Amino acid sequence: MEEASRQRKERLEALRKRKLDSDTNKNDAEEDSNNIENPILKFRNYTPINEDIKSISTVNIATPKDITDTLENTVEKIAKQVKEEEEKKREEEVDLFNLAPKKPNWDLKRDVEKKLAKLEKKTQSSIAELIRIRLQSESNEDASVDLVDAVNAQQKADTDGEES
Repeated sequence: MEEASRQRKERLEALRKRKLDSDTNKNDAEEDSNNIENPILKFRNYTPINEDIKSISTVNIATPKDITDTLENTVEKIAKQVKEEEEKKREEEVDLFNLAPKKPNWDLKRDVEKKLAKLEKKTQSSIAELIRIRLQSESNEDASVDLVDAVNAQQKADTDGEES
């Protein structure tokens, strides 16, 4: 029983400390709020009846000309900014229609060129091999055939084959 009462006293003391801490924080907050300047009152819609309020602020009834910061004006300013930014972007962007190639299959040709380069090498090597084979066969049959004539004949045959 004594232990229960001791624990209760400790809890009560802890609650008192918390309450005292929160009271000091409130006092600090009140002191800070006293240091802050009071907001300036603007009476746009009515003239105050209270004499104290009249003496604090000079009452200037706002007219539409005086109110410059309206929603419409803000929207117009934002719209102008957006239009200017879009114009800048358009100027910076490159015209894609001028850059586009005249033929619509340019990308296909680009992709096929790599494959054709490999095939061209293989074609040249196979042509050289065929010339060697013909030369060897002709040299066996006829020793008087000249190498230059054989190469010229092969080239002529290739050009005739490509044209047809």
